[in-house]
Formats: sequence, structure tokens, C-alpha cells
Amino acid sequence: MSSLYSRARTHGDPVFWSTLDVRKDFKLQQHEFTEHYRILDPENYRINMGLDETAMRNAFYQIIDGEEQAQNENII
Repeated sequence: MSSLYSRARTHGDPVFWSTLDVRKDFKLQQHEFTEHYRILDPENYRINMGLDETAMRNAFYQIIDGEEQAQNENII
């Protein structure tokens, strides 16, 4: 999964960011003024950002699916 993104530390910034979706502690958020999107990991590191909602939702689901696959591989 590390090839999908580079991490940048945030504080979650609840004042200007609306959380659109939360799964497995990852967050998809939209900025209230600029309307761009970002994905935060469970430690509030930004792992992706962009302007296209569909592309960001697809990236979000891809990250979540990757986490699920990694967890399933560790079980075996």
C-alpha cells in the first residue's frame, strides 16, 4: 500500500474539513471552502488528496480493500 501514497501529518482539522466516510479508521474528507478531498489514515496522516470526488472515493475504497486483503493474508 505504501506505493499508493506519501504520508503528510495533519491534526485532523475538524474545523474546515467535513468527514464524508469512515471505514477501518480511514477518513475521506472534503474541505469546506476549497472543496478538495483528502484521505487520512488512522493516525491522521494525509495519504491522498485531489479535486475529483469520484477518483477520491475510488482511491479510498482501494485503500480500504488493500487493508482488508493485508489483514486476510496475515490470518492465513
